[in-house]
Amino acid sequence: MAKIKHKNKRSNDERIAQLLAMAWNTASSTRQLAIANQILELDPNNVEALIIKSDNLHDSPKSLELLLKALKILSAEDLSEWEDKLFFLSVNHRLAFAYMGQGNLDEAFKFCVTAIKFFEENSDDEEILEEYDDTLIKALYYRILIERRDWQKILADSMREDRKTLGQSYAKLIAAWFMASEQTQKKVCANLLWDALNIAPDVPFYILGYFEEPEEDTESDAFEEFGFALMYYDTVAVSDEFFRWFSRGVILFGLLSGRFEKKEQDYLIDVLDGLGGFDEYEKMKNIIVETEDNLVLEALAAHKCLTD
Repeated sequence: MAKIKHKNKRSNDERIAQLLAMAWNTASSTRQLAIANQILELDPNNVEALIIKSDNLHDSPKSLELLLKALKILSAEDLSEWEDKLFFLSVNHRLAFAYMGQGNLDEAFKFCVTAIKFFEENSDDEEILEEYDDTLIKALYYRILIERRDWQKILADSMREDRKTLGQSYAKLIAAWFMASEQTQKKVCANLLWDALNIAPDVPFYILGYFEEPEEDTESDAFEEFGFALMYYDTVAVSDEFFRWFSRGVILFGLLSGRFEKKEQDYLIDVLDGLGGFDEYEKMKNIIVETEDNLVLEALAAHKCLTD
């Protein structure tokens, strides 16, 4: 009898492995959901199937319930294998965004912190580094801190970062606006804005609505930048003064780097004039010859644009 049970278990495991491969290799949401349900009939505690089913139920309460169940299962294991570590990160990541979507900042922040800390603790694992990108979860982490207006924590945490990310850069820029002295505010923030633009020059144009959503055949980086802009689009309206200053810098950079069509330029020059940036534009357009992003940003920084 023991041998029969062992054989049945092996047969179940092989069938589940086949079904999982089928689920991950299909683009059909309906098909993925059906396969996940098949797997869960064989093994109600299969973490991969719980994740797949949750993904295809989208933002329903049942989706959240499945993720919490998957996390409970993973939390009871030792997570010695890199695949299990990756699932633990993925579930916390999904829970953070799910709770953010519900407007539950406290729960979202809790899962952000867990994912970030776990990733840092396992950053020496090459498979984890290859398979998981912490950029998005950190963007959400800083987004919540902006929502809380916790400027001191943003600056403290961003100073500890060993690399620049979009979330860190934009959060640090906004926090510095409120924390810097009146005398140094614009000088400090101008340099931080050029840094943020240097990472992803198109992001602020998505944020302000000057660029539309990328086409389907566009490079994946554009979709990532657009997704970030959707997450951060209202953060630049944290104060009217900051919004006007930020818009002035973005339009100035856009005009000088040739990002706008000819028919838009006259209108945007008028907008820039209303924001107090016309004289700056007139000066810089006579200085800047090359329109490559990095050269424009270097010139804007060198001539201390946006600092008055």
